[in-house]
Amino acid sequence: MGRVVILALGSRGDVEPFVALARALRQDGHDVMIHALDDFRDLVGRAGIDFASMRASLPRPGRVAREVDWAMRHAHRHPFVAVAGVGLWLRGVANDITRSVTCRVRPTDTVISGILTLDTALALRAALGCRIAVALFAPCLPTREGPSLIEPLRPAHTSVLNWAGGALAWSAGVWWSRPGGVVARSELGLPRRRTKGFLVPADVPILLAASPLLVPVATDWGPGVRLTGAWHMPASGDQDVPDGLARFLREGPAPVFASFGSVGLISDVSMLVEAAATAGVRLVTTVPRGSGTAPGRVGATVYVVDEAPHAWLLPRTAGVIHHGGAGTTTTALRSGVPSTAVPHQFDQHYYARRLALLGVGPVPVPRRKLDSAALARMMTAMTAAPEAAEYRQRAIRTSAEAAKESGTEEAMRVLRTAQLI
Repeated sequence: MGRVVILALGSRGDVEPFVALARALRQDGHDVMIHALDDFRDLVGRAGIDFASMRASLPRPGRVAREVDWAMRHAHRHPFVAVAGVGLWLRGVANDITRSVTCRVRPTDTVISGILTLDTALALRAALGCRIAVALFAPCLPTREGPSLIEPLRPAHTSVLNWAGGALAWSAGVWWSRPGGVVARSELGLPRRRTKGFLVPADVPILLAASPLLVPVATDWGPGVRLTGAWHMPASGDQDVPDGLARFLREGPAPVFASFGSVGLISDVSMLVEAAATAGVRLVTTVPRGSGTAPGRVGATVYVVDEAPHAWLLPRTAGVIHHGGAGTTTTALRSGVPSTAVPHQFDQHYYARRLALLGVGPVPVPRRKLDSAALARMMTAMTAAPEAAEYRQRAIRTSAEAAKESGTEEAMRVLRTAQLI
């Protein structure tokens, strides 16, 4: 067997689960390399995994092409805008990303790919004969069963309409992967392929790395799809926590934590500061590097960080408000504190709904309806309102159930059965 090469194109919520899987593979004696955006070099390196740069970085508002910037700023208004924005960005970086991958993969390697590099992985298999598997962090596969589908037209029912919505969601992922696939096929001497009939071959395992607490198994997915449970990193030690943040936590009651993703979906902290003052809570919030807001204190009751170890931090908070990304949702679920979401786009709406159904926090508020008053109500509901104790009790019970999952171990079993490792 050769190396395991992981194509982890995406945000931190996509990369961190792959790092967790890579750690498990390495502990099992496998040589592992992760290809990811430059933003995550340190994250991968700290885990002791070989890092290969995709020679690109996450798109940031104001630092990308004008049409991509516009789509990023308005993605929460309509799903087609969000889909188009990601597609335009991927088209612009496809050459650098894909060539960085094709020049490093060998025929003896096993390639594990996310959805954004799916067509690239299929091209590598066709040209080199390497083995491949697909990893998904949200249920974007077509199914009739609404609870198991990222974009159901009838969320609580089994219906052919849901299958249509699922086919549309899957087609978006396929379209995103096409620019890389075109470059890969050109680099590897393969003919271009049509999008029609573009499906994962039946002999390619699909690993759905999500908690069954959040994603019910759909009976019509077929045997090739395995819900493994979430892939999560162990909690960091205190040495990985900024000194100022640790000091802030010690100085007063547990704060609310608010974070909206590594691509800077909300980078202006003024709305958060106003909401925390209205709710009378302390607050820790994250803004991405380069957002213009410096890490540190904002007044006496707010602390801003550009990066924080979620698995360590979240259990030390009074509640969590986040964007509904797969990784943050899973970590919040395991933390044992109330949580809710402000979904912006894609799978975030699905995970926001699933959290609400679990009853671990107040009703989510879509980004287009968010203001400081809505944020303050969410903070109050998790900390001081009559329902706060019930949210916390449910969060503790759900955390205990989530702790029983062994997602990376199940993924390893699937890969061994398929003779990929």
